[in-house]
Order: sequence, then structure tokens, then C-alpha cells
Amino acid sequence: MTADIFATHKEPDEVFLPLGSERYCQFYDMEMADFNDDLTFYQERIKVPGTVLEIGCGTGRLCRQLAATGADITAIDLSLSMLHLAKLKAGPTNISYVCMDMTELALSRQFDTVIIPYHTLNLLVTADRIKKCLQQIRTVFKQDGKLLLQLFIPDLTTLNLGSKKLFQFQIFDQPDGGKVIKEIRRGYSNEQLTLEERYRVRLRQPGVANEDLSHTLHLAAFTVEKWQAFLHDSGFRIYQQFSDYELASFIPGKNTCLFIEADLY
Repeated sequence: MTADIFATHKEPDEVFLPLGSERYCQFYDMEMADFNDDLTFYQERIKVPGTVLEIGCGTGRLCRQLAATGADITAIDLSLSMLHLAKLKAGPTNISYVCMDMTELALSRQFDTVIIPYHTLNLLVTADRIKKCLQQIRTVFKQDGKLLLQLFIPDLTTLNLGSKKLFQFQIFDQPDGGKVIKEIRRGYSNEQLTLEERYRVRLRQPGVANEDLSHTLHLAAFTVEKWQAFLHDSGFRIYQQFSDYELASFIPGKNTCLFIEADLY
């Protein structure tokens, strides 16, 4: 008699193809185009009229609305695909889109306000690159300028993950009746957050096949105290910090979002 090997049976591994930059920009825009929860925080703190540098502008969802207030915006991003999509969108003309590395700023003007929204600074991952970026910002910062940024801070749940993963998902309805299911698997190790983002594309267009795509992001996951030290060592003074868009006080170990308003010493 043949032995029952059902207990050792393993389903085939799911296959996700690499997510290219253009497709990633499409998904990013699908998720973020209508997001404006952070808009008031920035609107109330920029100088109008004045010059604003947005670092990590993506497809322009924030800078278009800030430019509508009359501010003169320079918006930079490292992704040409993001900038191409941003330029295709209708909006104010007082925005200059520039492809640039935020650790190698090459700008000929100075700014009243520098904005680094939505965990963009965390993408630099290492302390050295973060400090380099902050030092670069000083070179384009007016003496009475203002720095506004949003940071990811690990909470106790994240810090205690060990070898486990946190799982989240979102479903986005498509115009043809199909769906895009986004899955996020979060892991933490050595002051770094790993995000594996998977997109299951299920459209209802004749002749269009399903797609399973993925990519992985790494974010710096430093404590509040470390971020404060980075800013202090780079010549910035924090004079306000909050945990959310309603300006609640930040509680270490509980909150994962830190909004900072800073200026130069």
C-alpha cells in the first residue's frame, strides 16, 4: 500500500512578477491621487506668497493644491515616471517639476518652506543618507525658512514583530467593474521596516489577462529620539511635533506617524 503523503503536500508558491516603474506609478496614483488628509497641515504653514520646495512630489497630488494658494512651487522626485504623470495632469502653472536626488540637491534658489511629505525621508533608510539630505536642505533654506515633514516611527507592535509579518490589504474598484487588490506584508529588523507590496489585478476587459505584481520597499524605522538628533545635528530646531493630521500629541510606542515643524538654529 502506498503511504499517505497528504500531510507533507505543499501548494505551489504564488508567482508575482516584478513591478516596473511605470506600472508602480499608475498604482501609486490610483491610491494617492485623491488623498488630501495632510493638506491642511501644509497649507496652514507655508508662506504665501513664497517659495516652496517639495521633496518627493510623486505625481503631484500635494504640490498642485499648494500651488493653487499662490505659492511658487519647485517639486522634485527621483522617478521620471512619476514626474511624467504629474506633468500630464491639469493644474496651476506655478510649479516646476525637476528630476533630482534629494541627497544631491542642485538648485540655484532658496526657499521659504521645504516640505518632505508622507514618509519620503524614511526611504533613505540609513542614518548617513538622511543626514546628508538634511545638510543639503540647509544649502537651499532661507534663514527664516521652515521645514515641514512627516515621518514613520515604529510602534511597539512593529518593534515586537520578530520573525512575524503584519498583513494588510486594500481593494480598489476599477471603471470596468474589475478590481485591484493590494496586499502589504510588513516586517521589521535592525531599525528597518520592509514592505512587500503585492498587486493582484483582476480586470473585466476582454482579452486582458490577470496580473500578479510585487515590489519591496525599505524604510528607516528609527525612534523619535534618533530623528530629533538627526535634525539637531543638521542645524534644525524642532518647535512643534504631532502624531496626526488633527495635531494630537505624539505618544512613543503607540503612534506611527510624526509630523514635525522645524527651523534653523
